[in-house]
Amino acid sequence: MLTFTVGSGPALEVAEYADFDTGQAVYRVTGIGTFTLGWDPDHHPEADQDPMEEILQVAYGTGPLGFQKDEAPVLFGTALAGTESFTRASLDAGYLRLRPYRLIISAPVRVPKGTARKATAIVSALASHWLAQPWTPELRRAHEHHCAPRSLNRYGGLIAQHEERMRRLGEDHAYYIQRADRATAILQAGPVPAPTGAPPHPFASAETAGR
Repeated sequence: MLTFTVGSGPALEVAEYADFDTGQAVYRVTGIGTFTLGWDPDHHPEADQDPMEEILQVAYGTGPLGFQKDEAPVLFGTALAGTESFTRASLDAGYLRLRPYRLIISAPVRVPKGTARKATAIVSALASHWLAQPWTPELRRAHEHHCAPRSLNRYGGLIAQHEERMRRLGEDHAYYIQRADRATAILQAGPVPAPTGAPPHPFASAETAGR
């Protein structure tokens, strides 16, 4: 069990878990709820990416992707909902600003600013702890492995699109070369002389036209 002090409030007791199936860190805060931390699946890190450019994500609760999650944290009587993404740079620089949602009659509404500040402080403390752990690089690899099938499908589709575009560009390229070669041949053949018996040139002088 971990202990965190956030602001001037009482110490928080937190149980920490690492899900190496999905590459997420799960923090269950006693009396509040669960925060699931990881990398944004839509901007998951590449192997050569600068860690400061990573896009991180917090999910308010646990379970599969969805707006309302199990074990959702409750702050000041308000159950947090949804997920939020943020940069690692903003976290490290101390200017992280989160604004979770809550549900009111099934409609998502931003929580009050005081609740948002409390959520930001908790997430900042948990995320800073998570990123400092020696097992976090392996958790990142687990996240990459979890996202690999979707990445493969996405990149496979993009490759197919580019191959079709390249095929069409190749056809257009061959056509334009053919037309350019035709224009070159016409130029190389020289000007076309008027045949005997053709009407005079419209801008020929009267003297020339009368010859």
